[in-house]
Amino acid sequence: MKKLTLTALGLVALAALPLSAANWSDTYIGYQYSNQFRDPGLVGTQVKNRLELSGVYGWDYGTNFFDVNMLSATKSDPANNATGQGQPQKGVPGNTEVYVVYRSNFDLGKIFKTNLGFGPVREVDFTLGFDFDSQDNYFASNKKFMMAGPQVGFDVKNGFWNLGVGGCREANYNGVVQQEVDFRTTYVIWTAWGKHFDMGVPAEFKGWLNYIGAKGPDGFGVDTKPETVGDMYLMFDISGLFGRKHGAVLIGPGFEYWNNKFGGVNYSAPAVFTPSTPAHPTGDGPWNNNERTTALMFAAEIHF
Repeated sequence: MKKLTLTALGLVALAALPLSAANWSDTYIGYQYSNQFRDPGLVGTQVKNRLELSGVYGWDYGTNFFDVNMLSATKSDPANNATGQGQPQKGVPGNTEVYVVYRSNFDLGKIFKTNLGFGPVREVDFTLGFDFDSQDNYFASNKKFMMAGPQVGFDVKNGFWNLGVGGCREANYNGVVQQEVDFRTTYVIWTAWGKHFDMGVPAEFKGWLNYIGAKGPDGFGVDTKPETVGDMYLMFDISGLFGRKHGAVLIGPGFEYWNNKFGGVNYSAPAVFTPSTPAHPTGDGPWNNNERTTALMFAAEIHF
C-alpha cells in the first residue's frame, strides 16, 4: 500500500509539470443529489448530497483530468461513532466521504510525431491514473487504486468517446474486521463520452463506466466478483437565464449504476436487523447486504 501511495504522489507531481503550459482547460463545480444511493451493510436506500470539483486540461502531449467528490449522507448512513455494526441510531449524524480521481492521457501520436489514427479511431493514448477514497463510516474505506493501459479516442462530431483497457491494483481497509486488504492485480475496462446536440436548448449527454475484474479475497476472506460502476448525465445549458456565456451553467438528470460494489457479490440481507445479529459474510448479518445501486440523480454544474 505504501508503494501505491508513493506512485500516486509521483503522478500528481508529473501532472503539475504541464499545468502552466495548458493549451485549453475546463473546470467546474458540480452538485448531485439522490435519495436512491446504497452502501454495503445497510438495508434500503440512502440520501446523499455530492459536491464535486472537476477539471480537464490539454497540453502539447495529451490531457489531464481530475475529479474530487465530497459526499455528505443523512443519518440513515451513519458516521463511524455509531454502534450496532454501523446501523442508524438516534443522535448519530450521517457519514462524510471524499473520493478523488486522477487520469493522465499521453497522446502517442503527438509524442512520436506520427498519425496513429485509423478508421473511426482519432488517436491512441496511454493512460495512467489513480483513485483515492476515505469514508467516515463503519466500513471506514481507505481505498488506494492505481491503473495503467492503452486507450483509443474515437472520432465523434461535437463530442468525444474514449475506450481503454489495462491493469489495476487496489489496497483498502475493512473497518468491520479492522484489517488492511491488499488485493490482487486485475484488469479494468473503462469508457468515457460526451456528445453535444440541440434539444431546443443546447444539451450534452455525457458519462463514464468502469468494469473491474475480480481481485481476490476481500477482508472477510470471500472471493470478490467483477465490479461495474458508472454515471451518466443529460445536461441542459441554461447559461442565458443568468446572463452567462454558453456552457457556463448546466442542469439535468443523472443516473448511477453500481453492481457488486467494492467487488462484493450482490445480496439482499433480511429486512429486519438487530445489533445482536452476527455480521459474518456467511450469516444473516447486515454486511451480507450489498444491493445493486440504480440511482436517479439531480445534477447541476457551474463552469469557469
